[in-house]
Amino acid sequence: MERTSARRGLATLTAVAALLGAGAAGAHPHMWIDARAVIEIDANKRITALRQTWLFDEMFGAYATQGLKRGKGGALPADVLQGMAQDWMKALGEPVSHYFTRVTVDGKTAAFAAPRDARVDWDPKTTRLTLSFTLPLAEPAAPGADGAHVDIYDPTYFVAYAFDGKNAVSLGGPQGAACASAYRKPKELDWKTMQQLAAIPADPDALPDELFAITKGLTHRIEVRCP
Repeated sequence: MERTSARRGLATLTAVAALLGAGAAGAHPHMWIDARAVIEIDANKRITALRQTWLFDEMFGAYATQGLKRGKGGALPADVLQGMAQDWMKALGEPVSHYFTRVTVDGKTAAFAAPRDARVDWDPKTTRLTLSFTLPLAEPAAPGADGAHVDIYDPTYFVAYAFDGKNAVSLGGPQGAACASAYRKPKELDWKTMQQLAAIPADPDALPDELFAITKGLTHRIEVRCP
């Protein structure tokens, strides 16, 4: 079941790439994202939402914007960018994709309400697109005794995330300063595995089971505790 869901999630992301005109990638991973995440904590020390920012690589930006009418300085019209954001969020909204984000408290996965504040920004100088959005939890969740886990990842490694920027992970909201977070990056892949992944085409069924067993563990985890 997990493998089937992951394949469907990859198919969804492939469709998203096609929507943005970037379906020509040829090896795993196919997209690179410099990510930021702000976890909102309310006055009762409960997680209420995640604010995420995904900065896509230059190649993706070039493919996604080719053929689009440009304004002064290479700018893209606001309605075009907003249309991109709407298409992207709609495609990522399928349950199997779950926005490639999981919030787990006491071993249970929290449900999300409808995302809000989705927008796409374009920097013509760097040829990079940025997707920003907020994922509210359907119900606020208080970190349990073991803390809450926020996992951001693509189990098929179609997308490679990085949280390397300054303050890439932070806590916000009324009680953000009263809580603590710890970020754990995925383990690095060995050279042999990277070569095997690089030879795999953009096909939901192309990732062998032995490699899927590795890539599904490439999780960016943020642990939140509120004493």
